[in-house]
Amino acid sequence: MATATDLGRPAGKAKLGKIMNILEQPWTLVVVGLLAELAVLIGARFWPLKIRRKHLLIGPILIVLGFGFDYLVTTDREKVETVMATVAKATEDENAEQIIECIGPTYRGRLEGSRERFAKFCRRLFRQPLIERNLRQHLQLQMDKTKATVRVTAWSQLDKRSRWGLIPVVKTVWEVRLRKQPDKSWLIVWIDLVELKGQQMDKVLPELQRTLGVKVISPK
Repeated sequence: MATATDLGRPAGKAKLGKIMNILEQPWTLVVVGLLAELAVLIGARFWPLKIRRKHLLIGPILIVLGFGFDYLVTTDREKVETVMATVAKATEDENAEQIIECIGPTYRGRLEGSRERFAKFCRRLFRQPLIERNLRQHLQLQMDKTKATVRVTAWSQLDKRSRWGLIPVVKTVWEVRLRKQPDKSWLIVWIDLVELKGQQMDKVLPELQRTLGVKVISPK
């Protein structure tokens, strides 16, 4: 898997529901602050007796609040994007341990079916060269207060030393589910390889089991 939108950068666009949370969009306060300050300045020009000095503080206060929220508040969306970016970078670096750290204790994904088996699979997978670099990725993110589902479409250049090194670029589609933990962090609880090289998972399943030794759990 890769990072969001462009390698190393989280997705800028995500489907997060119909209601805008001011903490998710802190720049809204900055825009409102600028508009409020402009309105006060226009009012001072036409109605100077009605505009007081304290009114001039409205815009700057809103702008400071906007920048403050953006700097101080880490939203759930940003936490989810950080997890996905971490996994993407770790995949490119072939760092199994960093990937495992992002897997929750209740993991029940189609790949291996438990956190323990998935950890063993990751360590075995990255013993040999696999990915040279991730070229591009697109994320579709849907989430609520405690759950998130990310559909990842990734294009990766394989390491020439791997058994698949003759393939220049491979496209994969993943479904990753995350759940909010008691400590407010987000961890992955489900991973499913939806497509490989344009083919559905069920069609490439025998090849995956033969070449990677991965155990794929039937969906419930």
